Amino acid sequence: MTSRELVAPRVVGSAQASIATATTVNLDFGTPDDLKLAVGATFQPGDRLVCVITATTAGTTDSTSFSVQDAPDNAGSIGTPAAAITTTLPAAAAGNQTVVVGIQLQPGRPWVRVRATRASGTTDTLVVRAVLLAVPHGL
Repeated sequence: MTSRELVAPRVVGSAQASIATATTVNLDFGTPDDLKLAVGATFQPGDRLVCVITATTAGTTDSTSFSVQDAPDNAGSIGTPAAAITTTLPAAAAGNQTVVVGIQLQPGRPWVRVRATRASGTTDTLVVRAVLLAVPHGL
């Protein structure tokens, strides 16, 4: 087996944000913050999408949850986002977290947004990172 066969997933984008208050933050994939999945070197039609979210904190008090949204294109920008079709996301939890979620890309909705939500609490600061991977359909 060649190294190319061993490393089949491709990184489509990565993002990061911090959350320290009761709010919702969108992770920043770079300009324009959300990620547009255009066909190219990192994404091909039929690819399966996997998002790996890691969250680190020194605290264990405040609970945070994660969500994924998709949206249509609106003249090159993200349109109105709505909950994406994903595998089940875990309930809000405190402390360090690792979440792996599959995303089903819907026709006409090429934009993806990853969010972190804290319902209450200001004790812990959580640094959240997300990596979106494209896995070829045949794997």
